[in-house]
Amino acid sequence: MAKSINVVVTCANRKTVTARSQLELRTLPGTATAQRAERWIRRLSSANANGAVTADTLYCGEHWSVVRSIPSVAKKAGRITRMWICSAGYGLISSDSPVHPYNATFAAGDPNSVGNSSEGKNRERTIKQWWTKLTKWRGPGPEKIRSLAKLARTYPRDPLLVVASREYLLAVEDDLKEAAKELKNPNLLMVVSAGTRQLGSLSANLLPCDARLQTCLGGARVSLNARITRRLIGGTRVRSMNVSSAKRYLSELLRLQPAIVAPSRHPATDDQVVRFIKREITRRGITSRSKLLRMFRESGRACEQSRFAALYATAVGRK
Repeated sequence: MAKSINVVVTCANRKTVTARSQLELRTLPGTATAQRAERWIRRLSSANANGAVTADTLYCGEHWSVVRSIPSVAKKAGRITRMWICSAGYGLISSDSPVHPYNATFAAGDPNSVGNSSEGKNRERTIKQWWTKLTKWRGPGPEKIRSLAKLARTYPRDPLLVVASREYLLAVEDDLKEAAKELKNPNLLMVVSAGTRQLGSLSANLLPCDARLQTCLGGARVSLNARITRRLIGGTRVRSMNVSSAKRYLSELLRLQPAIVAPSRHPATDDQVVRFIKREITRRGITSRSKLLRMFRESGRACEQSRFAALYATAVGRK
């Protein structure tokens, strides 16, 4: 009999359909988190149902392409996956939830980031409060599972694998702690977040993984967490996945990888990055943000991904 596993992944920034301005977080007025969240939920609730698509078909890009392949890989390994999505716009949704194109993220530096108006601990409180508000909303579809805690309560004996960046983990941290309490065994909770070293009281549930795994898994850094998850689900042959078996598998995989050699890149100012983006769009007609970032880095200059995303939006908006 196939074993079931709940897999929670983050949404993708790239969408197959362009969002209307009303469903772009940067157009939302106000600064108080609770009030902004309530206004945002009203916007989502009032959107015309005719324009909705399933969440699985809304997202695109390399990360999402890997995510969509996970169920078939799991099936070959004798596992059944229930796929869930951690969305800064909609909260916790299933892959077939009806959603409208939107732009909202927990990633810092993006124009549509939830925590753009605050920094440090204030930003952390902001994104956590936002997530809590979304968990209390009934959501876009008929699902009654709107939080990680409720997911664990519904399937207390099934492994819960959460795949997220550090920023998304910060947003859902309190919810995740409650989820751990709901599981029959805390070992059933596993967290994939490449490069994240600590997760407070849940650090024991954090699986060992970092950029070294790109060597054997391939792809860009943006899809690494999803690729690790796919390999983990398809590669571990134990009947029931848990923290202990997953740590053993990934630790051995890491041991076989060569050390990372950091590329030598020079820092660049915001103006230099914006000029590069505008020039390449004008000269070569390249509009892919990921391709532009790769070209920029290949030219020997450094720019963090979220910073490049924000500057890309600036360049496109005023070019």
